[in-house]
Amino acid sequence: MANEKEIISLIIYVSVLIVILVIFVVAFFLAYHRQKTKLLIEKAEDKKRFEEELAKTQTEIQEQTLKNVSWELHDNIGQLLSVAKMQLTMLENQVPEAQKKQFEEATDILGRGVNEIRQLSHSLNADFILNVGLEEALRAEVGRFKRLNFLKVDFKVEGKAVSIDKKDEVIIFRIFQECFSNCIKYSRATLLSVCIRYLPGEVVISAADNGVGFDLKDTDRGVGIFNMRRRAALIGAKLSLNVKINEGVSVTLVYPYKPTKTKNE
Repeated sequence: MANEKEIISLIIYVSVLIVILVIFVVAFFLAYHRQKTKLLIEKAEDKKRFEEELAKTQTEIQEQTLKNVSWELHDNIGQLLSVAKMQLTMLENQVPEAQKKQFEEATDILGRGVNEIRQLSHSLNADFILNVGLEEALRAEVGRFKRLNFLKVDFKVEGKAVSIDKKDEVIIFRIFQECFSNCIKYSRATLLSVCIRYLPGEVVISAADNGVGFDLKDTDRGVGIFNMRRRAALIGAKLSLNVKINEGVSVTLVYPYKPTKTKNE
């Protein structure tokens, strides 16, 4: 009987030991797995923060470059053309009557060129966008294409305008500036439709053309689309693209309103 009790006690002792050992191994594995998961999450977050900072830095560099180009266009090239126009105006009385009409047309074309350069310099300068706001900046940009007879433009605004972050406005404008530029360069479209819809909780901006469309595998277009999506991600917006060959391209951006910061925050 004593031997049986000793054997049973030994079995119980070994069983408890095994259970404790299993619990220890499981606990160690869970702790190791938890720590590994935490490190992976931290690594992913660090990578995301790095990519966001890199994208922000690139965006800031691009904005400064565009601002410098804007100044050059407005202050240098614009001024030179304005002086040239003034000199032509001063020579107007010396032009033979037979050539006056052509002279006036040339002067008028030069004047319109000066105005377009100034408008272009405004669209490249973030300060202009900050001052007039996103809606007016987009209206001015498509209006420039309309004046130059590139294509017809349908511009609509639905809902009551809501104030959004000024820096985000600049990024949204750059996204659609890239979109409009692609439309002019590649689409062979005759109509560009732009719509801004102010909805509860978000603003939806769309631009659609009736052009030839394009292959999504196009490398040049792919880089442009990547940049547009990256800019959208920077401000927490969602960008979608709908492309149909021979039916056109539609770009839609959904920007959720951000909560207004209080003085205590």
